[in-house]
Amino acid sequence: MKALLKILFLLIFAGITFSACEKKASEIVVPEEKGPKWGYIDHSGKFVIKPKFRRVKSFHEGLAAADLHARWGFIDKEGNFKIPRQYEDVKDFAGGYAGVQLGGKWGVVDKNGELVVPCEHLDIGVAHEVNPDAEDHAVLMPYMSKDDNLWGFKDFGPHGQGDIAPQWSQVKYFNDGLCPVQDPKSGKWGYINNKGEAVIPYKFDTASVFQDRVAECMMGDDFLWVDQIGTMAEKSRLQSNQLFSEGVALQQRKGKFVFINRKGKRAFRKKFRYADNFSEGLAVVQPLRSVKRGFIDTRGHLVIDAIYDDARGFSDQVAAVRVDPDEFFKIYNENGTPKDGSKRKADESDEDGEDRDEDGEKIEPKDGESADENANGSETKDATKADTAAEKSDKTDKGTDSGKAEKSEKSEKSEKPAKSEEPENANKASKE
Repeated sequence: MKALLKILFLLIFAGITFSACEKKASEIVVPEEKGPKWGYIDHSGKFVIKPKFRRVKSFHEGLAAADLHARWGFIDKEGNFKIPRQYEDVKDFAGGYAGVQLGGKWGVVDKNGELVVPCEHLDIGVAHEVNPDAEDHAVLMPYMSKDDNLWGFKDFGPHGQGDIAPQWSQVKYFNDGLCPVQDPKSGKWGYINNKGEAVIPYKFDTASVFQDRVAECMMGDDFLWVDQIGTMAEKSRLQSNQLFSEGVALQQRKGKFVFINRKGKRAFRKKFRYADNFSEGLAVVQPLRSVKRGFIDTRGHLVIDAIYDDARGFSDQVAAVRVDPDEFFKIYNENGTPKDGSKRKADESDEDGEDRDEDGEKIEPKDGESADENANGSETKDATKADTAAEKSDKTDKGTDSGKAEKSEKSEKSEKPAKSEEPENANKASKE
């Protein structure tokens, strides 16, 4: 009897212990990560989605990939997860579809989060309409086959021509009815239509996606423009559509980033430690004397202050920025203005070059001086002279400032007696 009671007691004790452990396990909550987080701002610099994400991508078609801890999902413009966090990796939405990765393999989801292509491929590209100007709206997405490591295309229609079997070592995406693809045998690039037929033969060393019915290709050292029937015309790299975004192009000179116009001249006088291409009228930059990033307009004016640890270009009217919310909101309001009411002082230390006059007007090339000459020769010399002049100017300014300081000290000493006599004279006058 005693033995039976002992066994019963042990069973009851074990049950209580198990239920307590189970309760504690169910109450375990993943602690919120501290430190820098990603959020989104609008064109005024105001946070429209508060910084709370560990990783994010840009918005496309109203959705952006985001991650709180270890898995990706997709959020809407309110910052709410519309497609749950469950994927190891994701691609941006385009044409209504996005690539997602599970178990190391890739599939495709639609904007409702429905898995329309199983996760069984080695890789997935970004879907695009074959021809955005056409009425059929055929949508093709590149994918890499698990069988032969070659690329083909999934046809999501409507009005498409069906899937295109994998047969290329590399592909890009369709636009203006054609897509650049690389032949696995020759290693050369050509262009196919949405039936998989080679419309422009494999003969290019590099090939870009068509934009405005023109593509840019390389054949050896020749830089070419190619139209949709394969007609080629040699062009200067400076005239390349792909290099330019919203009228200016980004260049790196002596470790600094500058923007040039289509004549090869500096678009504005400022240079930066880091810069990105323009999108929606603004570009991400990091000023020379700053560890933070902000946004400039196409005239080089810093319109959103450099107060972010990291930033990405605008897309769908918002831009992703990274800050430590615990520290950032001690200093700044949600619209990016300082809480102490101070205003940013214009920092002209980033200016360099002679491409604009004091009123900000562009200085055009002199008569008889071509844009190509400016781009290839004189502009480089001007930039070098400007850098040297800037260095000398800094040294001269320091010397001048120190000289002025010494003179001002002497003048103050000489003026002190005159200042001390004023109260005495005032007293005499009052007595009289």
